[in-house]
Amino acid sequence: MSYVRETAETYVAVSLKAGERPRVETPIPFLTHMLETFLLYAGLGGTVEAREKRRLDDGHHLIEDVAIALGRALDQMLGDRGRIARFGWAAVPMDDAFALAAVDLGGRAYWVVKAKLPPADVGGYPLRMFPHWVRTLASEARATIHVYTRGVDPHHKVEAAHKALGLAFRQAMSPRGDVLSTKGVLG
Repeated sequence: MSYVRETAETYVAVSLKAGERPRVETPIPFLTHMLETFLLYAGLGGTVEAREKRRLDDGHHLIEDVAIALGRALDQMLGDRGRIARFGWAAVPMDDAFALAAVDLGGRAYWVVKAKLPPADVGGYPLRMFPHWVRTLASEARATIHVYTRGVDPHHKVEAAHKALGLAFRQAMSPRGDVLSTKGVLG
């Protein structure tokens, strides 16, 4: 599934394919690393290419636009969502850090992020953008996402959260024989 978002500020192209290793290229090294991590743990391959057409800030617009494009590509890929497990969750330790993630891909957007992060950058990625990235991904993918992460090293906390989120998506996207809803429909 492919989605391209091009504005006067950014260009973002996402192509999702199962069974391939993800290839990600962005001008923000830690964003690239986190996207590769999320996609790998979600069992998704393909490509994400993101460029800034106009440098306005510390990457806010690019990070946000990547989440929009990735969320919309995921939404398209999930289709009517009638034959997927719908729910997924994972707990991931990473050295000093520990992260929990849970998702519902039933078509309703909501997000909760509990992460104490310092007002700093890691690899050009302003850590204050992590909750915003999750919020935007949840809105555009029409997913409920809960992420809780704690630890000492902020790099480890955010990376563990991306691993947990990827594993939760992998579980929620797995095939199922019927619609998991007492209403008989999702959304």
